[in-house]
Amino acid sequence: MLTSVQFSQLAAAAWSGPAAAIIASIEHYAAAAGNHASTTYSASYHVGGVCHMGRAECPLAAVAAAVLHYTAGIEAEAARQLASAQAARRFARRVLATAGGQLAGRPLRVAGFACRARRHRCLRLLHA
Repeated sequence: MLTSVQFSQLAAAAWSGPAAAIIASIEHYAAAAGNHASTTYSASYHVGGVCHMGRAECPLAAVAAAVLHYTAGIEAEAARQLASAQAARRFARRVLATAGGQLAGRPLRVAGFACRARRHRCLRLLHA
C-alpha cells in the first residue's frame, strides 16, 4: 500500500509529542510454498529511553497503535504524579494546620511523652 519512505513520512507527520527517534518499517513475508503472503507495518517512537511501538497489517493502524501506547503511558504517569501530588498536599495541609494550631496555643492532637510531661509539670506548678 505504501512505500517505506511514505510510511516513515506518515509516522513522522503523526507524531506531535516531545523529540523522539522515529522508526518505521515494513515487513513482507511470503511462504516458501507460495500459498501465503503478508505485509506487516510497525512504527515506534523512542522517547526518553522508552519505546512506544505499534504493529499492524494496516499502516494507519500501526501508527495509531504506537501513538496510543505513548498516550496510555502519559496518562498512567499523570495518574501516578496526581496521586503523589495529592498525598503531598494532604501532608503539607496537616503539617501547616498543626503548626498554625501550636502557634495559636492549641495543644497537640497526639500527646507524646514530652507533651504529657509538660502538662503534668504545669499542673503541679499551678496547684502547688
